[in-house]
Amino acid sequence: MYSDDDANSDASSACSERSYGSRNGGIPHYLRQTEDVAEVLNHCASSNWSERKEGLIGLQNLLKSQRTLSRVELKRLCEIFTRMFADPHSKQVFSMFLETLVDFVIIHKDDLQDWLFILLTQLLKKMGADLLGSVQAKVQKALDVTRDSFPFDQQFNILMRFIVDQTQTPNLKVKVAILKYIESLARQMDPTDFVNSSETRLAVSRIITWTTEPKSSDVRKAAQIVLISLFELNTPEFTMLLGALPKTFQDGATKLLHNHLKNSSNSSMGSPSNTMGRTPSRHSSSRSSPLTSPTNCSHGGLSPSLLDYDTENLNSDEIYSSLRGVTEAIEKFSFRSQEDLNEPVKRDPRKDGDLISREAGMASPVSDLRGGSDMVEGGRMALDNKTSLLNTQPPRAFTGPRGRDYSPYPYSDSINSYDKTALKEAVFDDDMDQLRDVPIDHSDLVADLLKELSNHNERVEERKGALCELLKITREDNLGVWEEHFKTILLLLLETLGDKDHAIRALALRVLREILRNQPARFKNYAELTIMKTLEAHKDSHKEVVRAAEEAASTLASSIHPEQCIKVLCPIIQTADYPINLDAIKSRPKVIERISKEL
Repeated sequence: MYSDDDANSDASSACSERSYGSRNGGIPHYLRQTEDVAEVLNHCASSNWSERKEGLIGLQNLLKSQRTLSRVELKRLCEIFTRMFADPHSKQVFSMFLETLVDFVIIHKDDLQDWLFILLTQLLKKMGADLLGSVQAKVQKALDVTRDSFPFDQQFNILMRFIVDQTQTPNLKVKVAILKYIESLARQMDPTDFVNSSETRLAVSRIITWTTEPKSSDVRKAAQIVLISLFELNTPEFTMLLGALPKTFQDGATKLLHNHLKNSSNSSMGSPSNTMGRTPSRHSSSRSSPLTSPTNCSHGGLSPSLLDYDTENLNSDEIYSSLRGVTEAIEKFSFRSQEDLNEPVKRDPRKDGDLISREAGMASPVSDLRGGSDMVEGGRMALDNKTSLLNTQPPRAFTGPRGRDYSPYPYSDSINSYDKTALKEAVFDDDMDQLRDVPIDHSDLVADLLKELSNHNERVEERKGALCELLKITREDNLGVWEEHFKTILLLLLETLGDKDHAIRALALRVLREILRNQPARFKNYAELTIMKTLEAHKDSHKEVVRAAEEAASTLASSIHPEQCIKVLCPIIQTADYPINLDAIKSRPKVIERISKEL
């Protein structure tokens, strides 16, 4: 045990050391070595604002002394900082908190991945608060440090989740802050950081609605810039994403992008150094861009000859044709069904680079053409061809020669607005890549039926017969048929929902309903597409089609995974037009009931 004299002696020594450190202007050795972290954290967590201020000063000294915090200390400090974001007291304390926060993020960024959602969203919310200019500048600095400290794809996913969060009601200032952050993030992201997920599609839908915000021109302008930035970041994927959205959303975004491309190409003609509105910061970085790298397979600098070619070798007719092609490609995709369905499906599964890579966002041109996927790749290539003159090649790496040469083919007016999502899902679906070559009953019959169904708006009676035959096959437990042809059948059925003949449309919905009933697990990667197309059919002018759509929607609600259903139905209820939103409301109770039963 220590005597009182010993304690007094220690205290005196500590005070002397503090005094010496203060006189000599550095961080005292005593603080660097023996600062009590628990005491500092207790002060930061205090309900007294002056003690919180003391705690922040002590924490700043700790961080400057390079004292590493343990995992437990980090967790507690994150909890304290989360509460400090809502500190209603002294502006001086909050200002000091922001300064400390910047140091904390810089030093411990590798350990703060789990806290990033709170950090980023709380800072963005603060941008919408009434703060002094000096304090707001510190919030902006914290945002800048956050953006540069964490993986871009993780930040992007957090922002998409934040935008679609139904519990959040951001004011106009916060919306502007979110949009500006996304725009600055997009300038630094790799094309493969942009993932065409369900959450991203819903978030983009909301951003499109913000382009018509009646109360703020700043929100409208910022939302438009974000859409253009994402389009330029990864043109093929963003174009495919737009295809999954309802027609009204597509129209607004397509018009905006069309005007942007037209204006950008005009300015490019006048200034060879301007490449489609891409910012210098992206050009100067080592990150490859889909607009400046033909294959996105390297991270080297840009070739001057490539930039010169972009602007000098285009005439006005070519530019206008490409612009028009981009717009058409967003709305129209077609299958080379007559040609492809006459050939047997080839199966040559490859490994590594020869497989379709979902994570890297690359469609490798190999000869393992899965059931219907060669037609899908043809559709995707048609879109890429439409954007190639504008130097907006997709970010892909070509590992070998194509198994088949593709050429652009006529678009069909009957093709609906959701085909691109189906194409995207088909190209990037890895779930059934490696299938065994086994004899399949009815393979020839199904191939003939699909060939017949590809005659859109023609041979009505023959296609009715084909749909009836397909209806019978759906009721049979023939595993081989579905493993071989499910994707192609689904895509053709959804395309047929836009047929001119109402009886054909109704039959297609009935076939779809039977497949939902008998093969529900196969819709895992096509849930959103199927839900949206089925609900859209409710606005058909023929009662027979509407009735078939209602039956399909009812089966859909009891077949597709309930969480997927809810994720799609909620934004449709909020944003879709009547009667689509009404039918989404009708479907939701059944889905919620399923969730309750599972719990």
